[in-house]
Amino acid sequence: MSLPKLNVPVYEAILPSTNKVIKYRPFLVKEEKLLLTAMEDGDQKVIVNAVKQIIKNCIQGKIDVDNLPTFDIEYLFLRLRAKSVGEKVTIGLKPYPCLQRDDDDFCKFTTEVEINLEEVEVSKSKNHSSKIMLDDNVGVKLKYPDISSIEIKKSDSETAMKMIGNCIDIIFTKEETHDRGSFTDKELDEFLDSLSSAQFAKIKEFFDTMPVLKHTVKYKCATCGEDKETTVQGLNSFFG
Repeated sequence: MSLPKLNVPVYEAILPSTNKVIKYRPFLVKEEKLLLTAMEDGDQKVIVNAVKQIIKNCIQGKIDVDNLPTFDIEYLFLRLRAKSVGEKVTIGLKPYPCLQRDDDDFCKFTTEVEINLEEVEVSKSKNHSSKIMLDDNVGVKLKYPDISSIEIKKSDSETAMKMIGNCIDIIFTKEETHDRGSFTDKELDEFLDSLSSAQFAKIKEFFDTMPVLKHTVKYKCATCGEDKETTVQGLNSFFG
């Protein structure tokens, strides 16, 4: 006689990048084991792979998780975490300058604040666009970086340039369109090196304004008693 199977609830969410409705189930013990093992390992690549695998396991339907934008992955994982472990998390916010203090020092203590993960959304800029005209004739179309980009350090300019190159999907003129598969990495590097500072700044603006997981928290500072407001941004911030 086979053992009984437990019913698992199914929830819906809207994928931020496409506004498509998707269905998912909460973590099971096997997913929690996978995540705990990755956290104990501590290697960033292992953690990223674990997060992607958990999402693959829990999402119903066909979704290319490996190529989802970073903010989609973060949003989905947060939703999975909320339905699996609990909607409320408590985080310690970083100290603020205290206006009531006589010196310019910071508060010595963090303030613990409770956040409802169901209220956290992906913020989208109205002026954001993936199509960028570099001059009157030449433009590029960019795609969003996937979750592997979280390994990139801001000070690592060479790696950052590689990420930008990986996100260039199409280079076009009024007469021609060049898809990513039609030119080599060397040709792409030469193209990027030929840009002026102003043109490169236009591409950089795409990354500066792209959708991001964020939430505004209002609370009272435990040190000075003042009312504060902080924007918590990025997946790791919600588990600090």
